[in-house]
Amino acid sequence: MSLEEVLLNCLGHVNAKDIIVYDMSEKSPFYEKMILASVDSLRQATAVVSYIEDETAQNGYSIRNIEGRDSSWVLVDCNDVIVSIFTNEERMHFALEKIYMDIPSRKIN
Repeated sequence: MSLEEVLLNCLGHVNAKDIIVYDMSEKSPFYEKMILASVDSLRQATAVVSYIEDETAQNGYSIRNIEGRDSSWVLVDCNDVIVSIFTNEERMHFALEKIYMDIPSRKIN
């Protein structure tokens, strides 16, 4: 299973919403994909991060860093894929979709 598939399964497992995968291969020399997802609460964000830690390790992938572990915007750096997990309010506030408008993307749910 690819890293992207592992991460999307983790997000689906905790019922994350509004998942968008951006193809950053032409924009960033540091990572290939950026995944944005929304959750309803900090507790749900904590659950998805824990699930990502477990599933990436079980599938042979590593996590470089986790920023904002107990906040309303958690960034998980999985080397080639970056995952940003937001509470609904935080995602609306930062509106990263406006910044990434010109980047190829696909909506998952």
